[in-house]
Amino acid sequence: MADLVPPLCGFCGKSRDAVRVILTSGQSAICDECVLTAFDTISTRPGHPLYLRLAYRLFAAVASMGRLLTSGRSR
Repeated sequence: MADLVPPLCGFCGKSRDAVRVILTSGQSAICDECVLTAFDTISTRPGHPLYLRLAYRLFAAVASMGRLLTSGRSR
């Protein structure tokens, strides 16, 4: 039977209506905002190669720009 209750982000607790995207796998769920927070956290950790830190930062910048460009549109 399909799960009729929309998933909540397992990190911040926001519902699907409060964020743009919720990724799910089995019983786990994470929203786009928490993914960006995770990328930001990872990109500042010492010990990661420079190319990975730059890739994380670039991903976060592109995702943030996408959020700004679509902020007035429906989800």
